[in-house]
Amino acid sequence: MGRATPVATEYVWAKTLRLPSRPPKIVYLDLLHWVSLAKANSGHRDGGRYADVLGACAKAVESGIAVFPISDAIYMEVSKIGPHRQRRDLRDVIELVSRFRVITSRVIIANHEVEALLDELVGPSSRPINEMDYLDWGVARAFGMVGGFRIKDSQTDEDVTEEAAAKYADGPEAFYRKLAWAELELNRKTLEGPTADEEPVLRADGGNPRAGYEVAAQRAAQEMEQVGRFNDDPAWRGVRIRDVIAAREVLIEINRMLYEGLADRGASLDDVLDENDLDRTRRVFNSMPSFDVSVSMKAAYHRNPAHSWKPNHIQDIDALASTVPYCDVVLTDKEAVSHLKATGLARRFQTTVLARLEDLIPILEPSRP
Repeated sequence: MGRATPVATEYVWAKTLRLPSRPPKIVYLDLLHWVSLAKANSGHRDGGRYADVLGACAKAVESGIAVFPISDAIYMEVSKIGPHRQRRDLRDVIELVSRFRVITSRVIIANHEVEALLDELVGPSSRPINEMDYLDWGVARAFGMVGGFRIKDSQTDEDVTEEAAAKYADGPEAFYRKLAWAELELNRKTLEGPTADEEPVLRADGGNPRAGYEVAAQRAAQEMEQVGRFNDDPAWRGVRIRDVIAAREVLIEINRMLYEGLADRGASLDDVLDENDLDRTRRVFNSMPSFDVSVSMKAAYHRNPAHSWKPNHIQDIDALASTVPYCDVVLTDKEAVSHLKATGLARRFQTTVLARLEDLIPILEPSRP
C-alpha cells in the first residue's frame, strides 16, 4: 500500500504567543467534564461521584497548583444547551474553577503560528504581529478580541475613561470597581445565556445566542461532504488521506492568513515551496503545532467511513488544536483520547491526555520534596 504520510518531528513555535510559566499546570477540560463537575457542584443526584474531583480542582486553583482555562468552544457548546438552569449550573462551576481564565481563540493561535513559520521561511514581515498572551481573562479574549469596558465620547469617539473616573461622585476607585463588576457580569451572562423569557427579545433585536454553534454545524456539513468524496474514491482514504485533509485545512482554515503574511513579505507560496518536493511541503505545514493536531484528528475520524460528523466534533478538534500543544493536561472523550494517543500527538507534545475525571486527582496533588 505504500508508506504512510510523514509528520513533522520538529515544530516551529510562535515566539509572539506568550506562554505562562509553570507552575501552575494548565489543565483543559472539555464540556463533558465540566458537566460532571456542574452536577457535583449543584447537588445533582449523579454528581456525588465527582465531588472529590471538584474538591481537588478547587484546592489546586487556590494553592496555585493548576489553572483550568476555558476556550471559545466551551462558550459555543454551552450555548446549544436548552434549559437555562443547566447553563446556569455550568456557569457556576466554571466560574468557581476557571475564574474565567481563557485560552485565546484557535484563529489567533493559528495566525501566530503562520507568522512564525513565514518568519522562518521568508523573513520578518513588514507588519509584525503583536505579541499576545496564550492565557488571558474573559470572553472577549477567548474570541480574540481586546475586551474591557471603556468610556467614549459620543461626539468624538475619543476614550474618556480616565476623565469619567476622575469625575465619578464616589471617586476613581469606586468607578473602576463598578467597571470591573460590569465586566464580570458580562462574562457570567455570556456563558449562561438568556432565560426562556429573554431569548425572544434578544432574537427580536437581531441577536442569536447559538450563532457560533451554527457555524460549527456548517463546518460539520463540509466534513460530511468530504466523507462522500472519500466514498466515491476510497483509494484516497488510504495512505494519502492526510495529504487530502492537510490540503483542505490550508484552503479552509489558514489560506487567508497565509497569503496575507506572504504578501506582507513580498513573497508568494511558489517562492517558499517546491511543488516537486512533496515531503518538504508536508514538513512545512505539519511544523505548525495546531495545524498538526487538527489535521491528525480529522484524518483519524475520516479513516472510519461510518463516522458521522457533528458540530461537537468540529468544536472539539478546534479546542484540541488550541490546547494539546500548549497545555499540560487535556481531558476529552474516550474516542478523542484514543486518537490523540494512536496518532502520536500526545507523545509528540508530551501532553497528558485523559478521558476520566477521576484520573486527574493524583495529578493535582502537591509535589512532594
